[in-house]
Amino acid sequence: MDNEDTFLDTQFAAYRNELLPNVTPVGPDAVRTTVRRRRRVAVTVGAAVALALIVGPAVGYGALNGTPGPPQPGTSTEPTPGSSQSPSPSVAPSESASATAPDGGVSRADLLAARLTLPPWWGDAPCRSEGQLAGAKPAQEGNWLERIDYADVDRDGTEDAVAMIGCKFNNTVVQTQVAVFERNTAGDIVILGQVLTSRPLGWIFDIDAQPDGSVRIEVGDREPTGEQAASVVRQWRTYGWTGTKFQQTDGPTSFPPKSTLADLRITATDIVYATLADDGSRHGTTTVTIRNAGPADAEYVFVSLELGDNVRHEGDGWSSCIEASTNPGSSPPNLSCVLGPMRAGETRTLVLGVASRGAVLTQVSARAVVVRLDKQRDPVSDAKPSDNEANFDQR
Repeated sequence: MDNEDTFLDTQFAAYRNELLPNVTPVGPDAVRTTVRRRRRVAVTVGAAVALALIVGPAVGYGALNGTPGPPQPGTSTEPTPGSSQSPSPSVAPSESASATAPDGGVSRADLLAARLTLPPWWGDAPCRSEGQLAGAKPAQEGNWLERIDYADVDRDGTEDAVAMIGCKFNNTVVQTQVAVFERNTAGDIVILGQVLTSRPLGWIFDIDAQPDGSVRIEVGDREPTGEQAASVVRQWRTYGWTGTKFQQTDGPTSFPPKSTLADLRITATDIVYATLADDGSRHGTTTVTIRNAGPADAEYVFVSLELGDNVRHEGDGWSSCIEASTNPGSSPPNLSCVLGPMRAGETRTLVLGVASRGAVLTQVSARAVVVRLDKQRDPVSDAKPSDNEANFDQR
């Protein structure tokens, strides 16, 4: 696999995880997920679907995940107006101060040495659920321990380890989560519970365990990358242990609405293939409708059709695309189209022809995904990621 294919798969994975970052499924992603470097969509459709992390979200590390699992306890999904910012954050504990655990506790060194079974990652993020954590962010992929702090979360007299854990896949941070670990009666390190995952929420910046056993987490509505970094909304939210799970006890429960976002929506009709060629290839069309419900305009719009292997685009319907590509090496394989600017309130309908070279379709259930791109053609979060994808059939 060449570098472009690797980048594509990475971004598409992020997209699936991040699509629907604020959705009660998404996808995400997905996504929902994140582009740390800028690449032209003409080179790889994956850059577009790395949503937002968009989603974001895989639009997400799902759009692609079909129907993702439910949000974690304390996670806000749809932004609501009137949410207020929490007070200025306190200084987070230093790593040196957290390097040694109290007697009977779990130190940083203990966590790094142990083979752990982690709480589930959100959606279908391509993250390992067990194994050893790296002590620093890996170069390519793997899980690592970002931060650790201590508090007697379950009030049993022994301080527990509050850990912020990251997952990196093919050079892209896919997801982070905050989980609490303790020792059982045999002295083994076990999970007390998962506090929060970064998807579908957006982003996790920091943790700060409190003397009363609560856990403060600094969260953001998106990853602070590129031109969107300055507009990231950051909040501190507090979570407490109920005896069976963590739930939010203080701080904002949602992010304020973003007037800079667009609400892109997509639908697609079923494809009914007909055999029209001597070589047995099959041909059909799908009518794809994209609407920008606003409030913001979209600089570019990226559309992806996931139809399985051995499918290519054909016909005049693709002439509306600034760029149209067949991406057989992506995961999943897809046909992509980049459209020019769409104003708030604008609707476009495309009748897109496709051809399947195989007599048997490898993917009967198909999916259409739409993502907004900025001027540099990097993905931008969507105001309502849940309608960024549509499922349809091909037969």
